[in-house]
Amino acid sequence: MRISRQSFRSRRSSLVDIISRAIPTANQNGLPNQRTSVLLLAALLFLSTFLLSNHATHSNIDGGRSIQPTEFASVHGLLRSDASKSNSAAVTGNANDSEVNAPTFSVDFSKAYTPLPFKKGSLSPPTNSSFVVFYNLFIPKETNEAKYAVGVMTEQLGQVASSLRRLEELNHDEQSAVVFYNLIGNPFPPEALGVFCSELHPRLVCQQINYYETASEAVTLQDIHDFCHDGEVQSQSDRDIRVTYIHSKGSYHHTPVNANWRRELTNAVLHPDCLSPPDDKCNVCGASFFTRFAFIYPGNMFTAKCSYINELLPPLTGGEYERLKTESVVKFLKLRLWGHLNTTLLHDRFDYYGLGRFQLEHWIGSHSSIQPCELHRKNVTLGYMVSGKVNSTEDYSWGMGPRREEVVDEIPEAQKALKSNEDAQFKEYYLLPGNLLKWFTLYGSKGIPSSDSWVWDFFAGGSRWKRLVMKHGERAIDEMVKLSTLPASYSAFAANSTETRSFQFTNDNELLSSSKPPVVVFYQITIPEGKTNEAAYALNTQFEVFTKGQYNIVTRSYEPLRNTILYYTISGGDSKSHALVASLCKTRSKSITCRRLDEYKSPKATGETVTQLHNFCIANPSHRVAYVTNQLPTINNKTERYSMQKIRAFTTAATSKMCLKSRDTCNVCGMEFYPLPYQHFRGNMFTASCEYVANLLPPRQFEQSMNSIASEALVSQLETKFTTELLPFTPQNIGLDHYSLEHWIGSHPEFKPCDVAPVQKSWFPSMSGNAFVPNQYASSRVYDFQWALAPRRNSAPENQLSLAKEQEVIGIDGIAFREYFYLAGNLLKWYTMYSKAPPDDSWVWDWYPRGNEWRQGVARNASSVVEAITKQYAVPNQGVPF
Repeated sequence: MRISRQSFRSRRSSLVDIISRAIPTANQNGLPNQRTSVLLLAALLFLSTFLLSNHATHSNIDGGRSIQPTEFASVHGLLRSDASKSNSAAVTGNANDSEVNAPTFSVDFSKAYTPLPFKKGSLSPPTNSSFVVFYNLFIPKETNEAKYAVGVMTEQLGQVASSLRRLEELNHDEQSAVVFYNLIGNPFPPEALGVFCSELHPRLVCQQINYYETASEAVTLQDIHDFCHDGEVQSQSDRDIRVTYIHSKGSYHHTPVNANWRRELTNAVLHPDCLSPPDDKCNVCGASFFTRFAFIYPGNMFTAKCSYINELLPPLTGGEYERLKTESVVKFLKLRLWGHLNTTLLHDRFDYYGLGRFQLEHWIGSHSSIQPCELHRKNVTLGYMVSGKVNSTEDYSWGMGPRREEVVDEIPEAQKALKSNEDAQFKEYYLLPGNLLKWFTLYGSKGIPSSDSWVWDFFAGGSRWKRLVMKHGERAIDEMVKLSTLPASYSAFAANSTETRSFQFTNDNELLSSSKPPVVVFYQITIPEGKTNEAAYALNTQFEVFTKGQYNIVTRSYEPLRNTILYYTISGGDSKSHALVASLCKTRSKSITCRRLDEYKSPKATGETVTQLHNFCIANPSHRVAYVTNQLPTINNKTERYSMQKIRAFTTAATSKMCLKSRDTCNVCGMEFYPLPYQHFRGNMFTASCEYVANLLPPRQFEQSMNSIASEALVSQLETKFTTELLPFTPQNIGLDHYSLEHWIGSHPEFKPCDVAPVQKSWFPSMSGNAFVPNQYASSRVYDFQWALAPRRNSAPENQLSLAKEQEVIGIDGIAFREYFYLAGNLLKWYTMYSKAPPDDSWVWDWYPRGNEWRQGVARNASSVVEAITKQYAVPNQGVPF
C-alpha cells in the first residue's frame, strides 16, 4: 500500500490511555502488579519518546543556516577524539538526557538467566505488516554497561513505535510492524521484551531470532539474507518486500557521537520516505549515501528491497563474502605493486578497504545493481550528523543518490591533480576501477553494471571503463593490464604442469657414480624476442667458462679437473638459436656432456629448469649441483639482463672449486649473498648440496606459496602487523609470481650460505651495461675470490638500503620487531612453507636484529610467534571506532 504524505501529528491520547489503564489496576490491588508496572513503564517510555521526537523535530532550528561541507575539517578526527570519552550516564548528548534515560524496561541483570536453546526457523512477519525491522542488539555483561545498553534499546524501539504511529497518521488506518532481533551478550527473557513492545504499540511485535554470547552484526545481516531468500515469505506479498536493518550502535562504545549518530540513522531508515520511497526504483535507502571508498551508508543502517538483498553474497563471518572481499583487496594491492592501479585520494586504512569487521559496513553496497537513495540534503555532512545537529524539518530532502562523494580525510591536492589527468582517473582505485574490481571478484559476470547504470556518468573516467567492460565483461581489468606498457605478473612455469617432461636421470647413473664424477650443472637458457644476439653472447661466454673448468683461488686460474654434464632447458628463441646451443655442445663435447631437458616456446617459462634440478636432487641426495642462467634478474625493474662481465663472473663463482667443495658449514654457495630484501645470491646462480635442495618445496608449489604469503603480508601491512620501513613492498622484494625463483634457493630455515666475492673491492659498477668484455682471468680483480661463510657484507646490494636508515630502524623496538624484511617476515615464510623455524645454532638469530628475543619467542609460541610478538607493537587500526 502506498503511504500518503500528511504532516505528522502527535497522539497525546495514547499516553493518556496507557496511564488511565494502569492507575485503576494499581488502586484495586493496593500495589502495582506486573502488568501495571509494564504499563507505567510503557507510559514513561512513550513520554520519553514523545519528548525526544518533539526535540528532534523542533530543536536546533537556526533560521535557514547554511551547512558547509568544510564545517568539519576532519570528521575522522572528530570520531576518533570522541572514542575514548565514556558517557555511561547518558544515552544521548542532548539536554533531555534525564528524560531519555527514564527507566522504561526493567531487568535485574544481577540475577543469572540461562537462555533456552533456540532452533532457528522461518521468519514470517504478521499479515499486512507495514514494515519489517531486523535488530542487532548487544547488551554487555557488566551490570552498569548493561543498563546503559537497555536505555539504547528502549530508545530505538521507541523510535520504531513512533514510526508506526506516524504511518497510522499518514494512512488513517491501523498499521502493524515486526522487529526480529538477535540478542548478543547479556541475556534476558524474550517474553519480557515481547510484552514491552506490545505496550509501546499494540501492533508492534518483537520476536527474538537467536541468542549469542558473542557475535558480530554478521548474524543479523545473515538473517536478513535468509529472510529475503525465503520463497514462502515472498509469496505472502504482492510487492517487493523492504526490510530495515538497525543495530544498537553505541551500546559498546557509548559516546555522545555514537548516540547522535545512532539516533539519526534510526530515524532515517524508519522514515516513510525510506520505508516506501517516492521513486520505487530506489532499492537501498538510508540517511546519507557515500561513494568515496565504498558504496556505503556510514553507520550501517538501511532499508532495502529483498530483490536487491537477493543479489548479495551471504555476509556470514568466514564465508564466501569475507573471502572474496579480501581477495578483491589483495588483487588490487598486487596491481598497485605493478603500477596498474593507484590510490591517491585516500591513505591506506583497514576500514577504507572493508577488511575485518569493516567488511559488514561495505556489504549492503557491494553489488553494482544498487539504486541508492537518501534522506539528508547534499550539504549535510557526516560531521553534522554525528554532532547531533541534523534537523528533520530543514535537513531532510529525499532524493536518489549519489549526491555526495567525500566522507573523511580527503586529500585536496590529489583531487585537484586528478581533475586534469584522465589517465590518473582511469587508474584511481577510489573511483571506478576499485568498484569494478570488487564487483567482478565478488559476483563475476553478475557484477557487471548495466549499460544504463548511473556509475558510468558519475565517476570520472567512466566512459573509458564502460567501453572496456561492455566489450570484455568481468575480464575488463585483466584487459587493461594487457594493454598497459608496464610490467605485468606471470608465472615462471609452463601453463600446464603436464607440459614439463619427466627427464630420466637414471640414464646417467654410471657417469654420475664414476670415480671422477662430472660437475653437474643445470642451465636455464632464455632467448627473449628481440634479444637473440645478447642471448647468444651470453651463451658463448658461459660455454667458455664451462670448457675451461673450475676456477681455483690459489692458482687464480681455471683448471679442468672434472668434466661437466650440462642439463639445459631452452625457453623462447627460434630454430637458429636452438641450433647454436646444439653447435656449442658438439664443439665442446670433450669437456661437456649436454643433455637437453626440454624446450618451451615462451621465454617466460624460466622455472622448469629448477624443477628438474629439484627432481635430480631428490633422486641423488649425495651430489652437489650448480644452477646458472644466461640472463640476469632485473634490479628494481631496471633491466641489466645481459651484462656479460657479470654473467661471466657469476658463472665462474657458481662453478668454482671453492663452491663445489662439500662443507658441513655451508649448503649453498654463490658470488655474493645478501639477507635483504630476501635471502639471495646476486645473479641467482649458485651451487648447492642436493641434501639441502631435496628438502625445498617443489618450485611450482613454491611460487604458489609465495603468492599466498605475499597476499597475507600485504593485508597484514594494512593491519600494521608488519612495517616496511627498510624497503618497500615490490613484486621482486616479496617474490610474486616469476620473482619467486630468486627466493627459492634461500627459502629453507636450515639454509647455510657462503660466498666467494671479496668484501673490500669494487668489482664493477652496479649497472655495467651490455658490452661484451673479453676474458682477462689472471689480471682482473673480478676473480680475486675469497671464500667465507655468509652473510659478511652489507645487508642489501648497493644503492638499495642506506646504513643510516637501517640503524634508525634497528633503534626502535616497535619497528624492528615488525619489520617484514627482518625476522617477522622470514618466520612467517618459514612456518608457512616448512612448518618450522631455524635451529638454535642458526646464523639468523645472531645476524637479524632482536634475534635472541625471536629465538626465545619461537621456544614459547612456535608457529604463532609472529602474531604473539608483533601484536605487542602493532599500531591500533585507525578506522572509525564503530
